[in-house]
Amino acid sequence: MAASDRGALVVGVDGSPGGEAALEWATDEARRRHLPLRLVHATNVDYLVAAAMLSPTDVTDVPDELVEEARARVQAAAPDVDVTAEASTQSAARALVERSVGAEEVVVGSHGKGPVRGALGSVSLQVAMHARCPVVVVRGHEPGMAAGPVVVGVDGSALSSEAVGYAFEQASLRGVPLAVVYAWWIEFVEGVVVTTPGTPHWGEIRERQRLAVSESLAGWREKYPDVEVEVHIEHGRPTDAIVANSERACLVVVGARGRGGFGGLLLGSVSHGVLHRAHCPVAVVRSR
Repeated sequence: MAASDRGALVVGVDGSPGGEAALEWATDEARRRHLPLRLVHATNVDYLVAAAMLSPTDVTDVPDELVEEARARVQAAAPDVDVTAEASTQSAARALVERSVGAEEVVVGSHGKGPVRGALGSVSLQVAMHARCPVVVVRGHEPGMAAGPVVVGVDGSALSSEAVGYAFEQASLRGVPLAVVYAWWIEFVEGVVVTTPGTPHWGEIRERQRLAVSESLAGWREKYPDVEVEVHIEHGRPTDAIVANSERACLVVVGARGRGGFGGLLLGSVSHGVLHRAHCPVAVVRSR
């Protein structure tokens, strides 16, 4: 890890529409949080060697030109941001994961130059799975969504508590409300599956969930008194509930793995599903 990686916001750039959206988002984030911005264009040396053998004139100095052009755009849009740029010969996922160690955040586009538009790209998925800091995957980024709330999914797990802290900070910096989503699909009381609204067991489940949400928010409301909090406790699959709320959001925040994940799982089913289906940028938070 280079010294300039520590405490920096790292963004992958590749000249694709997804990369351009990530660069724009990261520039705004660096300006808002007063963070240095590190631009990384990873070329994958194996690809370049093969391309040079086929057509040497097509690959000369392209990586440096791309990343320097991106740096010039950042300097023009946000002159107060400390920005550095690097062209790496590693694969994009490896370069960004390595630079995530000690970084404040890594930002990637939802897809790069792959052929399937709208689908989550392999690089963004690998970075979300393996990075050592929060990762923001930028998708559905529209200027009009900036005033929407930050949405955070909670389930009472340790990682969802960390996601709540990250979400409060983002909502405070942006001056928008925080929507807390707790969704449940199947719950048991005394060994019985609870499925019928209005029954005593149903009320018991609702009270248990209300307490779980209150515990997740404990201390954060006092730390961020400026943030208006909306709580949504919904009966449904967590992924569906979070994705539905993402339609009006400026950012969705999830923990990398929830309470149902296996100990060694890199990315839980909910965070994986939200990454694929959300209508706005998604931040995946994990313990450093």
